[in-house]
Amino acid sequence: MKAPWNKSAIKAYQIFNWVFFSAMVFVNYLANALPINDKTTGQLSNQYPNLFVPAPITFSIWGVIYLLLLWFCIKQSKSLFSRQADPATAETVSVVGPRFIVTCVLNMVWIFSWHYEYIAFSVFIMVLFLAQLINLNARIHTLTPYLANTSRFTVKAPFGVYLGWICIATVANITALLVYFNPNGWGQSDVFWASAMALVGAIISSYALLKLCNAYIGLAVIWALVGIIIARLDAEVYHRFVVWSAVFGIMIVSASVLAEITGSLFRTKKVKVVGTTDTSTHTTIISNLKS
Repeated sequence: MKAPWNKSAIKAYQIFNWVFFSAMVFVNYLANALPINDKTTGQLSNQYPNLFVPAPITFSIWGVIYLLLLWFCIKQSKSLFSRQADPATAETVSVVGPRFIVTCVLNMVWIFSWHYEYIAFSVFIMVLFLAQLINLNARIHTLTPYLANTSRFTVKAPFGVYLGWICIATVANITALLVYFNPNGWGQSDVFWASAMALVGAIISSYALLKLCNAYIGLAVIWALVGIIIARLDAEVYHRFVVWSAVFGIMIVSASVLAEITGSLFRTKKVKVVGTTDTSTHTTIISNLKS
């Protein structure tokens, strides 16, 4: 039976994944090394002060995200220089590749829109970014039952952590936009907005990780909420409602992570078909995932 992917297209995606990943990392490096528009990403964030901004150490998660994405790029390169395509790799690349490229482009566009202070446009891009990562993780969720455990980690960990962090980043971006348009908080205090945003971010991400069966999403969110707590504890003024909202958010997400891990242990495992005999059902699934 004919494979549901084109060998030439797979090799092209394998190459372009490296190209766009490298470009994304380089642009993010320039954002703070130059910096772009003479302001670092952190300096721009400080222009819109709010209690939702986490401690600086929290942003070190980008290093983890890039290392995980690097691991994905390395693993997806399997069979790049061989004539015979590896079925599991080919089908993963055919589903993930084009969507990963889009996320790289959106990441770079957001950097420029943020650094040139098009705040409203940056929120629009961030929402598209979040939507694309949700779509990507949804496709991965459908694909993973047909992959070996190591291959599952290769796609679920990088894009799960990525989605979790961007969930919180989107909330932070929207918060900055609210401050940009009205520094007075639209009739509500900074404490109200930060507390509400922490809970909203926790609830949305918990729903996403349970829906997509990806506990890695929650790990990134927990880290972000811990960063908010650290920032508030280090501040001159202690805002206990923000801290306790973040703590409650961590409890919600942690419970969701434990529920997902427990559920995965008892979840009925589907028969893995990637790398074995092709079936019409499998071909249909992969074709639908690509569309």
